[in-house]
Amino acid sequence: MAIRSGVAFRSGVAFRYVAREVLLVFAGVLALLLAVGLGGRFIGFLQEAAAGRFTPEALWLLVALRVPEFIQVTVPFALFLALLLTLGRLHAEREYVALAIGGVGRSRLTLWLMALALPVAAVVVGLAFIVTPEARRQYADLSLEQLVDSELDAVTPGAFHVYGEGRRVTYARAVDREQNRLEGVFMAERDGLRTVTVWAERGRQHQDPQTGVRYLELMNGTRYEGVPGTADYRMATFARLGQRLDREPPVPLADARRLPTAELDTSDPRQAAELQWRWSLPTMTVVATLLAIGIARSPPRAGRFARLLPGLGAFVGYYLLLVFAQDLVAERVLPAELGLWAVHAAVFVLALVLVQRRG
Repeated sequence: MAIRSGVAFRSGVAFRYVAREVLLVFAGVLALLLAVGLGGRFIGFLQEAAAGRFTPEALWLLVALRVPEFIQVTVPFALFLALLLTLGRLHAEREYVALAIGGVGRSRLTLWLMALALPVAAVVVGLAFIVTPEARRQYADLSLEQLVDSELDAVTPGAFHVYGEGRRVTYARAVDREQNRLEGVFMAERDGLRTVTVWAERGRQHQDPQTGVRYLELMNGTRYEGVPGTADYRMATFARLGQRLDREPPVPLADARRLPTAELDTSDPRQAAELQWRWSLPTMTVVATLLAIGIARSPPRAGRFARLLPGLGAFVGYYLLLVFAQDLVAERVLPAELGLWAVHAAVFVLALVLVQRRG
């Protein structure tokens, strides 16, 4: 009885040691990947905000709504890298030999790592099935709201803003959003060959309380209209000039990625492909864990990073095959019954073979 208790105690200590190593590396890799991915997207949002695509106030909310999608894709990759690095270190520093001598064989270590992967896969399930679709819906609604709202809401003082594929240009020297006023306003719009240019000392926006239509009221300015390069020009000075600002809202495109999971119709190939993709993310988390165990063992006298490149190649190939299979299902080329599950099955068999050879 005492011998069994001692073995169980040593196994518990070994499990906590391996789990701590994996989770620490996993947290560091995940933080790094999220910083790189979200940082690049944040720069893109800044550029769009500077160009007047949406208001600066919406910037942080748009970034926050993209976080769940980044996490659900990054988590399986971060766990795979953490396993490769941790197991590579255990092999390179001969700690795996010590674990094996202490009774931690291949099967037990695999069960330990699967015990770590399953809660991570459960988090991915919650993200893929609930959080990300709702975040996508809110992101699309906010983007549409920013698109159909008044263009002048996104004006940055001292910068030119181009709209309508270069047909309209707006500039304001100063912007007072609390008072809803603009100072030093310049507006130019091209309609065919004719160009309308307006300069005004100041302007303000107001909304008709009955119709909800927005107007820009310009004060003390000059309006030019004509064809550039010709004498056909008209100039008029004004004390007040009103211009309607609202545009017809565009029709939002249907996107299965924004639908709640319960509303996905598997008779539609695109929605069936989306449902399989949501299942694929947690499945990939578990299968990739087994694949990492099979790949991680490094040759004698090799360093802890010896299997990193082959592992990265295997995971990227796995991910690309899933993306390719999703497109084939959506285009009715691949039967939905086979779909992405064929890729998971093939990689799972490959992982089992590698684990057996590793043993």
